Amino acid sequence: MVLRGVLMAEPAIDTHNLRIDFGRHRGQPYTRAPIAYLRWMIDCGHSRADVAKAELQRRGIALVDEPIVISGHAVDSASLRVWRLYRSTRLDKKEGLNSWLIRVCTEAMAQDDVDDDDAIHYQGMKLVLVKGELIWTLKTVMRDNT
Repeated sequence: MVLRGVLMAEPAIDTHNLRIDFGRHRGQPYTRAPIAYLRWMIDCGHSRADVAKAELQRRGIALVDEPIVISGHAVDSASLRVWRLYRSTRLDKKEGLNSWLIRVCTEAMAQDDVDDDDAIHYQGMKLVLVKGELIWTLKTVMRDNT
């Protein structure tokens, strides 16, 4: 199987006859589970993450679209704490807050200026990121007082 120019092995687990046995989608076949739900299972290290990976692979879907996910809290905190910085540094008037946060986090992570609290200091902000199995999640944004 080829996915975006990358050769992928066929999934080792046949997900066609398996049903989700927990949580919000209990009873649904894995073949009908939302992509975000399957990615969540993998990212949090769920005991059935191997089945989720196999199902995404069967669908020919990449495990990660974006390397960084922005939490709702991070969007809220950024809109309250660093709005002026966002307005003055966005690429154009069409770059929304979420897209700006992804870009800023990517730039900040490239600098590798992580402190003892696992936060990155960048452009007068303190970005608190948490690494999951597949992706980083921006948890909150604060003004940097260091």
